[in-house]
Parts: sequence; structure tokens; C-alpha cells
Amino acid sequence: MHAYTPGEQPQGSGWVKLNTNENPYPPSPKVVTALQKEIGTDGSKLRLYPNPTSKPLREVLGKFHDVPADWILAGNGSDDILNLLMRVFAGPDRPIGMTAPSYSLYPVLAALQNTPLIEIPFEKKFQLDAKAIANCDANIFFLTSPNAPSGVGFATADIEKLAHTFPGILVVDEAYALFANENAANLVKKFPRVVITRTFSKAYSLAGLRVGYALAQPEIIALLDRARDSYNLDRLAQVAAVAAIEDQAYYDGTCAQVVKTREAFLQKVRALGWFAHPSQANFVLVEPANARGESGPAVAEALFSYLKSHQILVRYFGKHPLTHAALRVTIGTDSEMAVLTAALDSWLTLAPPV
Repeated sequence: MHAYTPGEQPQGSGWVKLNTNENPYPPSPKVVTALQKEIGTDGSKLRLYPNPTSKPLREVLGKFHDVPADWILAGNGSDDILNLLMRVFAGPDRPIGMTAPSYSLYPVLAALQNTPLIEIPFEKKFQLDAKAIANCDANIFFLTSPNAPSGVGFATADIEKLAHTFPGILVVDEAYALFANENAANLVKKFPRVVITRTFSKAYSLAGLRVGYALAQPEIIALLDRARDSYNLDRLAQVAAVAAIEDQAYYDGTCAQVVKTREAFLQKVRALGWFAHPSQANFVLVEPANARGESGPAVAEALFSYLKSHQILVRYFGKHPLTHAALRVTIGTDSEMAVLTAALDSWLTLAPPV
């Protein structure tokens, strides 16, 4: 198997880091206050185990989604939840399915379970092939919505149709849901085989604390709960996540700002004549062209290297034909995006038009 390859974490200062879809804004001040209170003056609470089932967090999340707490399972990031879903519902005779390209952790987890992997390929527009998914013979299917790495969002109505036709467990991985036009969370109330996964790493600015959760009907949650690690979410992460959910107004504001900046950046690159997918996430996938109008993998890789030499990190996925001519750019603050766009303008002068 091949291990998951995370985005580069640069050392030293001066970097404009737009490669791992982190939120450019800090968490709510209420999160900081809650963490300081939990640590106290001497940190004595840290000698104690956390709540073993993350009960306070599950109760708050239940209120947020208007479901009982036993419809929620908290995890050490949404990756922990994805791993649990694989352990419970996949195996050598129970294949998993995924759209391709999609989150590159899915194949890693499938390999760990020694389970067959069924990929349903996207075409250029990243539209769902509901018929192919419904007939793919997977026991569990992972749909990232909005899609990563394209940022393309899927209508809840289309996901609902898929829930009607796919006979196995349908996991809607909503890591970027708070940046999207709509989400599928309410589908769990109608479909006992639908699971929604969420993370606090993106919209809630808590990537450093690793908090995620599953939303599903109690029968599925109970199965996942049997398989999870004991004390799988530390006490600081639980406290921070509770404070974050209870200050939704703050995050509504920061997410709205990210979306505003995203749309301005899309307008900028399209004005250059570059192709960019419509995005409902906190990143965009853009295919650059040089001043001569040339595009393709060599151009994308050249721009990636140029930006890195100027301490600007974006992400290049060179192994898939739908992404090898593109760069994925995380949306940063307005000032960070200004640095990026200035660098793009400078790069274009290196290849004067003929």
C-alpha cells in the first residue's frame, strides 16, 4: 500500500500557505477562552482522561442538527470517522466505492482493510454518474460533497436520488459543507443507510486539534461506537469543538468572507483566460496558461515551482488526467490572495506572447 501524502507543512516564516485548505481566519474567541479555562493555571485537568464518549459535544451537535445525541459519533478528525466506517462496513468480500478523483485517503484505508476498491470516474465537468454508482456493487460508497479536489458541489436533490438507488451504505463526506450552497445533512432523517461526515478542520479553524463527527441513525452510530478507539477525542478538542458550535454566528461570518474572496479570485483567473471549476469549497481548482496561451501539465508544474520559489505554497496533483494540468489553491485572506495574484502576474511576464 501507499501511505496518504499530506500537503507540505513549510518550516520557517514568510510563507503564504495555500495548499492544505486550512481556514485563513482564527477560531472564535470563545474557543480560546474555553481552552484557557479548561487548562487552568496549572493544567491539572490534563492528567485526567476525557469524557469517553464525547457526550457534551455529541449533545451540542445533536441540537445543531436537530437530532438526539445518539445520532452523533465524535472522532479524532473526520479521518477517524472514515476509518471506522471502513472497519465496520468494508472487507475482502465487501468492496468500497468512490468517485475519482476524490479524497486520496480512501484508497489508503481500503488497502488497510484489504478490500476491493471500485472507482467511478468523473468526466471534465465532475457531474455525478448516479446510475454507475447505484450499480457498482460496493457495500459502502464515499461521496465527497463538495468534491475535492475540484470544489464542485452536488445538489442535495441529486444525492437524495442516489440514496434511493444505491443499496449499500452511502457516506456523504461533507468536509467543506459550510462553504457550500446547500448540504445533505437532513437526508439521514429519511434514509437509514446514509451517513454524513463533517470536520472542524476547515470552516471551524480547528485543524490543529483534530475533531470530526458522523451523523447517522442510531443503528449505524452504535456499530461505529463499538469499533472506535477508547478516549478517541482528547479533552481540549472536545471543549474547543463545543465552544465552536455554540458560536455559529462567528463562523457564518468567516465562511462568508472566504466565499467572497473565493469568488473574487475566480473572477481574476477567468479574466486571464484560465479555466477554473465553479467551487463551493474553500479552494479552487484552476488550469493556468502562460502568456502564449499554452496550458497543460508542464505549465501547471512550472507555475507550482515558481510560486514555491517565492514562498507561496499551492497544491499540484500531477497523477490524474483531470488534475494534472491544474493547481488547487486554498482561499486565504484578501492580503494573501493579493500576494498570490501579484506573483501570477509576474510569472506571466516570463513567457511573453508571440
